[in-house]
Amino acid sequence: MESILAIALPVALVWGAVVFCRGGLLGGCLAVLFTGCCFGYAWFRLPTEPVPVTLDRLLWLALLVQYIVWRRWGLANPKPLGKADFAILAFFAVLLVSTLAHDWRQHGAAPVARLLFFWMMPLAVYWIARQSVATERSVLAVFACMAVFGVYLAVTALAETRQLQGLIFPRYIASAEYPDFLGRARGPLLNPIGNGMYQVVGLVCLFLWWPRLSRPGQLLLLGLAAVMCAGIASTMTRSVWMGAAAALLVLAGVTVPRVWRFPALGCVLLFGAALLGSQWERLLAFKRDRDLDARAAAESVELRPVLATVAWKMFLDRPLLGCGFGQYLVASADYVSDRSTHLVLEKARPYVQHNTLLALLTETGAAGAGLFLVVLTLWSQGAWQLWQSRAAPLWARQAGLLFVAVAANYVINGMFHDVSIIAMVNMLLFFLAGLSAGVQSTASASAIEQLPQST
Repeated sequence: MESILAIALPVALVWGAVVFCRGGLLGGCLAVLFTGCCFGYAWFRLPTEPVPVTLDRLLWLALLVQYIVWRRWGLANPKPLGKADFAILAFFAVLLVSTLAHDWRQHGAAPVARLLFFWMMPLAVYWIARQSVATERSVLAVFACMAVFGVYLAVTALAETRQLQGLIFPRYIASAEYPDFLGRARGPLLNPIGNGMYQVVGLVCLFLWWPRLSRPGQLLLLGLAAVMCAGIASTMTRSVWMGAAAALLVLAGVTVPRVWRFPALGCVLLFGAALLGSQWERLLAFKRDRDLDARAAAESVELRPVLATVAWKMFLDRPLLGCGFGQYLVASADYVSDRSTHLVLEKARPYVQHNTLLALLTETGAAGAGLFLVVLTLWSQGAWQLWQSRAAPLWARQAGLLFVAVAANYVINGMFHDVSIIAMVNMLLFFLAGLSAGVQSTASASAIEQLPQST
């Protein structure tokens, strides 16, 4: 192991320096993102107390230094704060107060670690991506990197489900040391939901290249898209499938001629309703994990109304500020013994919330959940306005369209899972939100500069 690290670490440092210097701030953000996905905690960590040191965390610190240097050298592109930025600052203030106002030292300071690694680190990446210099070359490079990464995830997912060990990298993906979702397309994130969400983003980025390709290139793109669709299907996760469908509907909705949009949408909805109606029982109870039978899969669906009931009771008791960030499992113990409902709430005892908004609602109350909804709405609204801007070039408009598709993917998966506690999922959302917001600000400034000057 030591000899491998002796070779790998210098190589990683050299390539890291190349990425940071040649790729700029966006390249640094991508380096943190991909390293966190593939070479994070499960691949390598130094057992430092109380927080293990991982490569992605070191790269994140390097990215902060890069941003400071870039700002000092005038290589960044500072932009004024917008409504979404004020909303997100208020949201993070609620998270911080909610964390520190309760027992943040429990379980080895787990609430603080969750705040730092799952929220604060993505916030910094959002800010740096927003302040980066967005050009056609850099934005298209982001599309290309995300598409290539999506293809890698899809091939790895197919290799996992077919037990083709030679095609699985990193090796820990197929290791029984991490038993959750083993044999399912969990990818380097060790989670099929997160793996599927990244593949959906890669698929969207792949299709964003369509207008720039010749006919042979478009045929190759369709072949890669088929591989990625197979990889998404192999996650065996219903919410991932729905998120993929929603993201593709966003793309299709803006490319279909306006006169055909509503008829086409109606046909899609009718087909989807017919498919759900005819296959509902199979969708609820199909076998997914290697060690999970169909009955256990069906019980996971039945668990959701139980969790929702627990969340509602917790919200009624603490509607404004919740039970405290990172305190759900401790606080919910007082509610799962409730016998005033026909639901067996005791089933929910060992589980976290399976809904992102309900998780925030129980822990941070209406203040935290409401502000997060405001942030997502403002981000999506700004991205949609960017796509609708006819004065902006295609590459800039596509950055907005990408985030609209990503937001749809995030919200749909978040209805069935707390995706905020899946490693690197919030990092992906915040990075692409920062890219969209930064491009929108740049495009707006360019449009203003092109206005005729009054005399």
